[in-house]
Amino acid sequence: MSKYKNVKDEELMHRLTQGDESAFNELYERYAQRILLFMYKMLKQDEARAQDFTQDVFLKVVEAAESFDRSKNFKTWVFTIAANLCKNHFRKNGGDVREFSSSTQITNNGGVEKLELEVKQKALQQEIAALPSPFRETFLLRYHEEMKVKEIANIQKIPEGTVKSRLNKATQILAEKMRAYAQVQY
Repeated sequence: MSKYKNVKDEELMHRLTQGDESAFNELYERYAQRILLFMYKMLKQDEARAQDFTQDVFLKVVEAAESFDRSKNFKTWVFTIAANLCKNHFRKNGGDVREFSSSTQITNNGGVEKLELEVKQKALQQEIAALPSPFRETFLLRYHEEMKVKEIANIQKIPEGTVKSRLNKATQILAEKMRAYAQVQY
């Protein structure tokens, strides 16, 4: 059990600035998997790039530790770093290029129902990956990271109304795509 289990993220950042390596390790333990999953989905299932970008996020956490405002929410700050890395990547590489990993395969280990569920889940993940970048980022932060609208607005530097609008539009797009998918499949 970590000695920092009950210590707030913001306090861990303060301890990191004082050279406490175990404070960094605790932050990494708390957020690495979530950042990796966010990156994986934002980068359209490019696992290698998601891992690289996750490491870059934590490198930036260390580099910017001194400038972190402890009155701010660490979770919002670290996801802002992650989102900005993705945005910069898309800008440098000519926009939102679709890149799917071929390593994800569906296998039938538990009957037809399980296979159908896995196929639907994969289809949904592909449709989420196909959303335009602003909608995808907003959707993932809200429904995968379970962030509040206000936190998302702070990360994306947009009004809360725009966050709600993007969530509504993303949900409409996904519902339409999944309805079309269901009609083709069954």
